[in-house]
Amino acid sequence: MKLKLSEFVEVLSFEISWLEGHPVWVFLSLIIYASIIGLFLNAIRMSIKFERIHEEGRSKTYGGFSKDLLIIGLIIALSIFVFSIILKST
Repeated sequence: MKLKLSEFVEVLSFEISWLEGHPVWVFLSLIIYASIIGLFLNAIRMSIKFERIHEEGRSKTYGGFSKDLLIIGLIIALSIFVFSIILKST
């Protein structure tokens, strides 16, 4: 089994099923998607933590930016991810 970068792109973009892809590419794709989700979760966590520590200074730093936007972004990203998996499995 040779590892080709084009196969990695196909696995990462869900052009081929993760069940059919090379295990190394599937593992790397999983790490990438888990890292993206982790970044969203960390941004939400830090936003909540910062808000608790600096309640009055938060509006000066972020203005009207709400942590709800981060949560909405995470939900949209997860929805696209699940929808892509469902389309590829059918």
